[in-house]
Amino acid sequence: MMTPTRRTNRGEALSKIPTRPLQGTLPGPASRGSRKTSVLMGLFFGLLLLPVLLAGTTLAWQLVARQQRPSALLNEERLGERAEPIPPFDPNQGAILPRYRVVAFYGIPGAPATGPAYQLSTQMLARLQAQGAVYAQLDPTHPVKLAIDLVASVPDRYPGPEQTYSHHLDPTTIETYIRFCQQHDLLLFLDLSFGQAPVMQELRFFLPYLEHYSFVELAIDPEWMFPRHNGIPGVNLSNVRASDLNPVIETLAALPMQYHVPRKILVIHQYRGDGDGLKNPYDAAMAEFADKRNLLYDPRVDVVIHVDSVGGYRGDQQDKIRQYRMWVEEDMQKYHNFRYGGFKLFYHIEARTLMTPAQVLALQPPPMVISYGN
Repeated sequence: MMTPTRRTNRGEALSKIPTRPLQGTLPGPASRGSRKTSVLMGLFFGLLLLPVLLAGTTLAWQLVARQQRPSALLNEERLGERAEPIPPFDPNQGAILPRYRVVAFYGIPGAPATGPAYQLSTQMLARLQAQGAVYAQLDPTHPVKLAIDLVASVPDRYPGPEQTYSHHLDPTTIETYIRFCQQHDLLLFLDLSFGQAPVMQELRFFLPYLEHYSFVELAIDPEWMFPRHNGIPGVNLSNVRASDLNPVIETLAALPMQYHVPRKILVIHQYRGDGDGLKNPYDAAMAEFADKRNLLYDPRVDVVIHVDSVGGYRGDQQDKIRQYRMWVEEDMQKYHNFRYGGFKLFYHIEARTLMTPAQVLALQPPPMVISYGN
């Protein structure tokens, strides 16, 4: 470390200036006249020099002041104009909802039965683009943003090495979907099923994708969630609580300002009804959400309640329309803790009864996230 130079005060500095003896002799007394003339001449020349002295003093003070001013202000003066302040980050900039409507293809890689996004191809992309174009034509006020809903945390009937009844897609597969979405300007929803894995542990595994990529969003499927280890995916019915989901909302809410990414979408799939008003809201046979009224509302996250029931039978359209009315329209008005509805359709299972895009947009409020499985 360099030793700082010792500074001296003005008296010490002057005392260190070497002096030298005066040369010659002192002048003798002068006459009264000569003294008067000297005084007048001194006054005359003093008046002449006064403006110069004042100007020099002003300039000196300006130089001192400039040396003490911040460099940013000096740069402004050099440029001849005031520098524009850097605006604060706005998480609304680039946010998808409510400007756009999302049309997504769902899928688990390698599993054709799950949805069209089970495999990436130009044919799949063309089909997705064609499906989105229909919605864009029906509602030009909401341009369509295309997406892939990728099941990244896959439910299992077997405990697996981590005893969680779920497994993650391998990083290479996730990166392949990320690159595909980047290349074709698609959103990518990482859809988490959890199984018996701790909710926040599972979320933290996928957080780097949400933090780094502005086009990566999140979806949760409570149908496959058993945070209290009281069931097995595909075998038992689930019942989740707001306390299971609220930490996810809080975590997503913090991301925009921390990582300068747009406000995130959180899709929460709903397959069965609410427990509010039931004698036993925790009865999984009766309700999927025990206390939907306690779901956290945070304007920094766009929560979508996404009706995820499966049709394919006579009268299924009426059932799905009724579910959307209860779980989205009515719950939105009762609880005021989410702003958007979503809707899922199935190309193969519902082939004979598949609702048209016009029928889907006739729902109230019109769904803002629409996904297609097989």
